[in-house]
Amino acid sequence: MAESYGKKKLTRTVLSEQIKEQLMEDIFHRKYKAGDRIVESALARELGVSQASVREALRSLIAMGFLENEPFKGITVRSFTAQDLMEVITVRIALETLAGQLAIKCITDEEIAELENITSEMIAASKEGDTQRRIHLNIAFHEKFVQTSGNKLLVQLYNYMRFGNWSLLTGNLSEMDPIQISTRHKILIDALKSRDPDKVAKALREHIESTSKPLSDMLIKEGAGVDKS
Repeated sequence: MAESYGKKKLTRTVLSEQIKEQLMEDIFHRKYKAGDRIVESALARELGVSQASVREALRSLIAMGFLENEPFKGITVRSFTAQDLMEVITVRIALETLAGQLAIKCITDEEIAELENITSEMIAASKEGDTQRRIHLNIAFHEKFVQTSGNKLLVQLYNYMRFGNWSLLTGNLSEMDPIQISTRHKILIDALKSRDPDKVAKALREHIESTSKPLSDMLIKEGAGVDKS
């Protein structure tokens, strides 16, 4: 059955994907904060869609780690602590470093050009003040980077980590100017062009650690520090 969302007629599957993407953005922009309850029926009424479409979106977000479903509490926005962040950083560095080391053996000139084009678009979006587009392009860059490894299982693992990636990739974009964006991503691209695994590993580690710092600072400021128990 097709439903309306805005002015478009969409199948339930496509609609649930749109709802999922919208909820992710709402979470990152603090419309929904950690611990906030998400009520399926209320959300369906707010969006003017069926509960079935909302239910599918919520299931996906629970699987991805954005939401939690607990007995007697229902579905709530998952809290994300500084300790969680450190775990994400460790895994993400490992996955992207492996992707880079595989990519240098098989990446094509066309794929490198695509990464350069995404970076150029990101810089343009930054100059125009289009934060949403800039965020999505930054995510697209790293997803493409991993895809150039040619390893399907690695790509699947990276996609499974999407919650952590969104958090890290969007953590400091609002404070980055076009020159920072250009420099950080050019270093990664140049490392790929060099075909040097050590350069790739170094560039990735420095990039991920530097982009994670603003989010870490924010989590600590909000009282979500590392659990020392």
